Amino acid sequence: MWIVLWAAVTLVGLTGTLVSVNAARFAGRVRRDARELFAAAAARPPELARLAELPAPVRRYLGRALGSSPRAIGTLRFRHGGRFRTSLDGPWQPIRGEQYDTLDPPGFLWWGRLRVAPGVWVDAVDRGVRGKGRMSVALASTLTLFERSGSELDQGAMLRLLSDFVLLPGLMLDARYVTWQPLDEQRALCTLHAPGTRVAVTGTFEFDHDGLPRSFRSERYMDSGKGTPRLLPWSGDYADYRPVGGLLVPHHFIGYWHVDGQRVPYVDFVLEPPEYDVPEPY
Repeated sequence: MWIVLWAAVTLVGLTGTLVSVNAARFAGRVRRDARELFAAAAARPPELARLAELPAPVRRYLGRALGSSPRAIGTLRFRHGGRFRTSLDGPWQPIRGEQYDTLDPPGFLWWGRLRVAPGVWVDAVDRGVRGKGRMSVALASTLTLFERSGSELDQGAMLRLLSDFVLLPGLMLDARYVTWQPLDEQRALCTLHAPGTRVAVTGTFEFDHDGLPRSFRSERYMDSGKGTPRLLPWSGDYADYRPVGGLLVPHHFIGYWHVDGQRVPYVDFVLEPPEYDVPEPY
């Protein structure tokens, strides 16, 4: 019996050591990818001369969001807390994450860690660079649950980047990547073109009575990792706008899938203050 107990304790210790090593390696890979993303970034001042060409609600919003002396920005990084659920009928679970963005060319890298039980977590990495998306999910930084790429993930990654324009308002003025179409006094259609490709995605920004974006809506492929992705209505709400680095940006985001006429929330992120032009991973 003592031999069995000793073997069990040894196995638990070895497993813990292996997980700790893999967690460090996983974090190292994310930081390496973030450095590669930042290394290709360039700072570019907002094209203020283009303001007059934009739909009225976008023009009014950028007049507030960019401030009186907008500067050239190349990178963004932020951390967030909040909650997430892995299935639309599942329970909410706490999540911590960090994200890295570039404006020229537009791209992002996100790493989230979801606590599913005491001492058990799931790592998810989502990225979109030059029109290509990839998502990977691993249990305890060790066991890969799934890894996906392809046209559906490309579309999803670009839509996520487009919805994050509220954190990168200067990018809304970059005619190389972004085009606008007016809808009415409170809504405008925005299209993001992937650099060097024919890939493009489109979504609708809706602006509140105070002139700030309150929501974004489009159609996105939902990939659960269990089968063929489904194209569904997808939206997000923005709130808690605060000044950061001369910009006015939201600090609260709730994401929804629309299924059978129901708007179902699955993401509820609360951002820590974003940091601009700090081109290093956390």
